[in-house]
Amino acid sequence: MLPFAAAAIYYSDVLSDLAVRWWEDPSYSHGFFVPIFSLYLLWEDRRDLLQSAGEGSLAGLLLVLSAAIVKLFSHLFLSPYLAGISLMILVSGVVMCCWGWRAFRRAAVPVGFLIFMLPLPQPAYELISLPLQRVAAIVAAGGLQALSIPVLREGNVIHFAGRSLEVAEACSGMRLLLGFVAMGVAVSFLSRRPPWQRVLLVGSTVPIAVLANAARVTVTGILYHGVSEQLAQGFFHAFSGWLMFLVALAVLAAECRLLARVFPTPQGGTS
Repeated sequence: MLPFAAAAIYYSDVLSDLAVRWWEDPSYSHGFFVPIFSLYLLWEDRRDLLQSAGEGSLAGLLLVLSAAIVKLFSHLFLSPYLAGISLMILVSGVVMCCWGWRAFRRAAVPVGFLIFMLPLPQPAYELISLPLQRVAAIVAAGGLQALSIPVLREGNVIHFAGRSLEVAEACSGMRLLLGFVAMGVAVSFLSRRPPWQRVLLVGSTVPIAVLANAARVTVTGILYHGVSEQLAQGFFHAFSGWLMFLVALAVLAAECRLLARVFPTPQGGTS
């Protein structure tokens, strides 16, 4: 128990920083769900994990040492992402040290899922966010024009008669995308579908999230133009993120049902 207590103390700052980020940053509020789902996967697979457990491997000790080194570099470079990666390496090393290679392979998926709880480095976040802003603006402007609402798009700004609506970083859909991809991966494992269908489900989360966010911006533009600027940028702006997440989840559920109907699997499914 002493090594586990030492690891918990050494990583207490990482765990507390992650919890604060999940609580304060809406883009990563799904982080609370991630370790819970990983533990659920481990619990569901507990019989096979116990059967595969054997003698510990010294390679696990190397992973534990590597985790400590990576955490040190995270302090040097002020990188919370590196600190989170070191935590995942530590968990992998502990599993390998205590229960060996076979148990490590069985636990690889639950441990790997923890990647979704880590906030992206800011350069990576911005690299993804900027194109998403542009796509949302293009699709929304096209949708508004199709509804006979006169608009002119310049970059990420949609101009109406006498006023403008900017698709800012908060409207890029990153919040929806990050949480929905994590949810899609979780759904793919719970669906018990063949591997290629799981890959298809996960891959579809990106276009579903992007289109759902574009629909959100389009509806915001409709309200902005024809109802109330205060409504569009106030209550609806805050509520629509959760609404679009539910819509995207409904589309993903429909995709699961369609795959089950078109490609039925034997009773019990494929794990």
